[in-house]
Amino acid sequence: MSEAVGDRRNPSSAGISDPAQFPALPVSVVLDRIPLPVLAVEPGGTVVFANEAFDQLMGFDEQTPRSDDALHLQDIFPANEPLGVNIAETFLTTVATRADSLWRMTDAKGDILQVRASKSILRRAEDSVVLVVLEDFTDQLWNDPKSAFR
Repeated sequence: MSEAVGDRRNPSSAGISDPAQFPALPVSVVLDRIPLPVLAVEPGGTVVFANEAFDQLMGFDEQTPRSDDALHLQDIFPANEPLGVNIAETFLTTVATRADSLWRMTDAKGDILQVRASKSILRRAEDSVVLVVLEDFTDQLWNDPKSAFR
């Protein structure tokens, strides 16, 4: 394999150490086109990237656009979620270490969504961003509560 091809596939071996770098990477264009909800979150709980499929899942559209202000995990989890002190910390710790965790989120209308989050795709210790794919199980769980665990 030529060195140019290898360089193009892995332009830098450095991790994503600053969440502000994430939107500038060409990969964000690709992630935005994936038909599954993708979410990137920094350790403090600020969402640094969410693709169009995430916006659709959460009910954001032309009539109800996502705010230009930074979206935080606390904005998308129910206020009464009984997970303890810090939902952002709990979410980030869980998806960094365990795949297929189930979560309750609140969409733009205030309705509860049941989603399964993948294990973080970014797994190196230097990566300060958690990148997960979400799968909506709301309808399935409504009809068959055990279906998400199969």
